Amino acid sequence: GIGEGDEVVLPGATCSVMANAVLRARARPVYADIDPETLGSEAGAIERVLSPRTRMIVAQHSFGIPCDIEPIVELADAHGIFLLEDCALTLGSSIHGKVAGNFGQAALFSTDHSKPLNTMTGGLVYSRNRKLIQRLRRRREETDDIPIAKQQALYQRMLLEREYCHPARYGRLALREIIERFSRPAASPFLGEDFGVRESRSYPYPAKLPGFLALLGLFELARWERVASERKKVLEVLVRKAESLGASRLFPAAYRDDNREIVPLRLGWHADNGAHQRRMLSGMVDVSWTWFMRPIIATREPLERFGYRWGSCPESERIGPLMVNLPCNVPAAWAGELAECLSSALELREKA
Repeated sequence: GIGEGDEVVLPGATCSVMANAVLRARARPVYADIDPETLGSEAGAIERVLSPRTRMIVAQHSFGIPCDIEPIVELADAHGIFLLEDCALTLGSSIHGKVAGNFGQAALFSTDHSKPLNTMTGGLVYSRNRKLIQRLRRRREETDDIPIAKQQALYQRMLLEREYCHPARYGRLALREIIERFSRPAASPFLGEDFGVRESRSYPYPAKLPGFLALLGLFELARWERVASERKKVLEVLVRKAESLGASRLFPAAYRDDNREIVPLRLGWHADNGAHQRRMLSGMVDVSWTWFMRPIIATREPLERFGYRWGSCPESERIGPLMVNLPCNVPAAWAGELAECLSSALELREKA
């Protein structure tokens, strides 16, 4: 186990819940800079922050892009450090023919409603280590359930998103959320207390995934092959559009790497005029959901409370405010609409 005095290396573009998991184990998160060409973890940056107290390396695959994981495996093996792959944003992508999540001793996958496989909240751990899986199963059995009121709220939110989370109806969802916020304000159905450094009070930590959401996950898995194929088609259309505009070099080099097969969640890139590009997109997509504009996202608290030192991840801090995202988790039929969004963002519309 990991505990007081231990260090865990996280990428300098991570979610607050990852830092919280380390802090709640009474360990210390240490942040390593990212590779701007994959937007994920990078072996050299990780090596620079290792210490005799390092017990775990978390290697993150961002936006569906596999990071350069093989040198990280070699680094972890050389130092005898546990390697956990963070696949919260990546499901089914591969590098050199090997699927992300199969390189480390274990991999975690998020099934939050903003992630590749959607069960509204929750996640899972994959490992080939039988002893580790047995320990995790025992921990799950010892874990309490989410309170019934929170489960009911999650169920209602699931029905709402089922009705409105489609490109043709996103605007109605935003309007309905505004109306409900003022007409009958209620507690969030999500486990938002994990975004701060204080212990959660209205639900246990960790908590079991409700049975109806686990069932939803099985339905999602059953249709995953088709969904993944559609997302790859969306990415292909967007990359071709950028190539036709002479702008493909704006994207991280990983998108042009034949050794990677990317099942995208979003198309992510950074540009010197990223803020302007986000403004151009704001009428078509919700740019408030742009990921990794700071080294730790999904929190309103100062990053120092998560143990982050400004200046420790200069590449992440440099490109964060320049980040732009386009969703790829839409039906392939909407790829053309997204391509026009991309043209607008780049202000490089094709001449008639």
